[in-house]
Amino acid sequence: MNKISENQEVNNSKKDSLFERYKILVAARNFHYNNFNKWLTYFYVANAGIFLGYLQVYPIASSPKIDLIPYLILMLGYFAGLLLYWSSKGYYYWNINFIMLINHYEKTLLGWEKNERIYSVFANTKVENKYHSPRHGGNYSTSKIAIVFAFIIAISWGAALTYSVICKLFDCDCLLVNISSLLISLLTSVAVTLLLSVPIKKKKHFLGSKTKYLDDLELNQN
Repeated sequence: MNKISENQEVNNSKKDSLFERYKILVAARNFHYNNFNKWLTYFYVANAGIFLGYLQVYPIASSPKIDLIPYLILMLGYFAGLLLYWSSKGYYYWNINFIMLINHYEKTLLGWEKNERIYSVFANTKVENKYHSPRHGGNYSTSKIAIVFAFIIAISWGAALTYSVICKLFDCDCLLVNISSLLISLLTSVAVTLLLSVPIKKKKHFLGSKTKYLDDLELNQN
């Protein structure tokens, strides 16, 4: 009986230790989430400030005289848009990592039943999932929407920069030339943004987090 009691105490101690680590993991995930919201605000404010700055010098950009200031502001805007886009992608990467770890704790390590879990269950996927109704919710990922929105901001800056350069070199007063220039600018911006977003060395790029020192559990997202 004493041996059984000791085994039970050991098991309870292990579960308590796992649960404490689980709480630390959830706290780390929430800290990451709150920090990203702060950083995202800074990026949006920076992009808005640069845009307002460009509006102030836009008459200069429209004049025949060559002035580098509008182009420098557009380049700065494109750089800020890229950072916003990459930051949004980075947040989603780490957020999924935390969610997978939390699910792993709930399902495997703590061994909670479905009705006991918190993050690895859904109350009812059909409730409020009404895409057609303007008064109800729908299954949209806010993180993915933030990434798409940041991508749109980045390519808009890039397209504006490319279009300004093209119209400085060629006459864009003609409707056909104007439309062609807009299309070329947009496609160029999309292509450059996608190319810049893929590092030459995926495991060793200067803006990436240092994950090589971390053990990879290779958990599945499903």
